[in-house]
Amino acid sequence: MIDRRQVLTMGGLLGALAPGGSPEEGVGGGVAQLSDRSAQDVISAIKAIGDRISAQQSFAEIVPIRKSQESFLRANGKFPDYMDVALDIWTNVYDWHVRLQQPLVLGRDATGRYTMMLGFTALVLRHDAAPNFIGIPYDNR
Repeated sequence: MIDRRQVLTMGGLLGALAPGGSPEEGVGGGVAQLSDRSAQDVISAIKAIGDRISAQQSFAEIVPIRKSQESFLRANGKFPDYMDVALDIWTNVYDWHVRLQQPLVLGRDATGRYTMMLGFTALVLRHDAAPNFIGIPYDNR
């Protein structure tokens, strides 16, 4: 999401590009030239906003899980039922759900471990695993 401060700052920077002076002076009358430094500031601010917008559309948080799901799908012809993940991955997926306003389906398995649905796969939280751990996907067999 773009911060209000960035929008206001951007408006101020773009406002410097607007023609100044009174309507009687015409478009070119009284307009100060934009310095190279100011132009670079405007360009970098526009690029920063573009980067923030594209970051909103990326799914970097769930890419490692999707890769595991895809390899399981190719091998077995279906998505895995379960996948063990560490707390860092769990938190990334949770944040992804919140950021994109996707419905969260949370629960517990038979052993009392937390689960979260991501598509057709239940992610099982493994608190004892190393950070960024993604286990081998498995079925309900």
